[in-house]
Amino acid sequence: MNHLLAISVGPVQEFIAAARRTRDLWFGSYLLSEISKATAKALHDKRAELIFPAPGTPADLEPDLPEKPSPFNVANIILARIETENIEAVVENAKEAAGRRWLYFADIAFEKHHPVICREIWEDQVRDTLECYAAWVTVTDNYREDRKYLMRLLAGRKNCRDFGPANGRAGIPKSSLDGLRESVLKQPPHPGKTEEFRKTWPLKIQQSLRLNPGEQLDVLGVVKRTGGSPDRYPPTDRIAVDPWLRGLKACSKQAFQEVVNACRSLGLPKLDVDSGRGHSRYQDFPYEGTPLYVSRHRALQDDAEYRETPLTELRKSLAATFKDYGEPTPYLAVLVADGDSMGKALSKLESADEHRQFSQSLAGFAAGAKKVVHDHSGILVYAGGDDVLGFVPVDKALLCARKLHNDFDATMKEWATKIGIELPLSVGVAIAHFMEPLEDLLNYGREAEKHAKEPKREDKGQSPRNGLAIHLLKRGGGPIAVRANWNEGLDRHLAQLAEWINSKSISGRVAYDLRQISELYAKWPENFVGSAIQRDTLSILKGKQPRGGDSKIKELEQFIRERVVNSTSLIRLSKELLIARQLAVSLRQASAKNQEEAVSR
Repeated sequence: MNHLLAISVGPVQEFIAAARRTRDLWFGSYLLSEISKATAKALHDKRAELIFPAPGTPADLEPDLPEKPSPFNVANIILARIETENIEAVVENAKEAAGRRWLYFADIAFEKHHPVICREIWEDQVRDTLECYAAWVTVTDNYREDRKYLMRLLAGRKNCRDFGPANGRAGIPKSSLDGLRESVLKQPPHPGKTEEFRKTWPLKIQQSLRLNPGEQLDVLGVVKRTGGSPDRYPPTDRIAVDPWLRGLKACSKQAFQEVVNACRSLGLPKLDVDSGRGHSRYQDFPYEGTPLYVSRHRALQDDAEYRETPLTELRKSLAATFKDYGEPTPYLAVLVADGDSMGKALSKLESADEHRQFSQSLAGFAAGAKKVVHDHSGILVYAGGDDVLGFVPVDKALLCARKLHNDFDATMKEWATKIGIELPLSVGVAIAHFMEPLEDLLNYGREAEKHAKEPKREDKGQSPRNGLAIHLLKRGGGPIAVRANWNEGLDRHLAQLAEWINSKSISGRVAYDLRQISELYAKWPENFVGSAIQRDTLSILKGKQPRGGDSKIKELEQFIRERVVNSTSLIRLSKELLIARQLAVSLRQASAKNQEEAVSR
């Protein structure tokens, strides 16, 4: 009997979203992909015809190591067609393969840290972590309806998931990552002495776990924290400091080398992030960014890896460098991208073969997305199908978003024509401080991506969304958000404003004055406000122009006439200026020319 089968692997929230370090986040994503891959391989070995994922070769399904991950990522839903008289046995075999892959990583983590793990709690949790749900239907001659019915069944099965008996233990703290399970870490014999107790642990275990004060981990948290080599997961501070390092090196190799030497003399652990070209991406400055932020030195000394590290000489070196080149910005960009109208597209596919080819197109884009993010000095967390999540330096975030959008458009253009639906990529970019909790950074990125998918007010209910949204979340202020469809060129407008700010054609502080004007004109009839509001806007821009700036009066006049027609558009311009000001800071730090001008002043 021929069956259409779907298997869901999870829980996604705990594997990916629950994270406090980029290391947790990346490895959770990798781990879920590996478990899904093992599930797909088990089906393939039983002669199932895989529809999603659609590997190029059987080798794509082979297990790999986190040190050299495969570019073939597998999402948590597997769809296949298989001819068998015992579908239950096939499903059970696939679930067992998923469980074995999970235990492979769990056993490595336990062996590495068993001296500080409560074995009883660990064994209870390790058997209860993985969730695999399956549904299947008999194949008919209508693939579209078969798949639609199958996905309804799978959703129903997940909603009726198994609820096992609770294994809670009184007095054991919950995991800090999600609060769902108890900590598997051994607790101090005396309450309130956690940190003193942990300092007695072997130093290698302290360095591997890198626990924050009071932090607790369940079984999945320990596996994610220790599943791969820590030097391959750059923290958010390294991404934030990247523009400053690039600019410093381009302007003064001597000053750059002095900073490198100061960090090297401290014996700091090195990053070894694969560039895809046979060397580390961070070979010029192979360290975390934290040592370059003096405000973080006190907290740095509390870290197990830095506890005995003298920072006095580093501070002296940084003080001299900062005097000439300024301090690095602590902001980075979280980029979240997602294809639009994917559900509608899938509903129009007439056969399993079409669906498989569609999946292969998405897999090709996902494989290229890693290179795009890396080429823009970013770190890819996940690229599976039409979903992309990464961290990118602020100065390259909009260029990276545009490239991903264009590549997706080129990849899906043939399919869009074939099924009669536009298939663009919406991208959200959230700019935030690297010290924000990782969970918050991810939420900021997802909110921006959600905003990007919202059609404009006059297009409500229309599809596709095809949007770009940029959110700026400064510490001590409210969020600032702008959105536009890709064809409106929001990324280019922001780049232009940033260039004018850096050339002193516009004051970076003028946004607040424009906001005040917009409030004055808010109640004016829109038919009469256009010329007056443009005139006042230009007057303020000219009056607030910094001394010694590069005059761009004609360009500014043209820009205002095109962009400002009423109070609403002026409010939007003020928001764009605030975002452009942050973009300008990173562009200025990454530019050798601007660094040299800073030294001359």
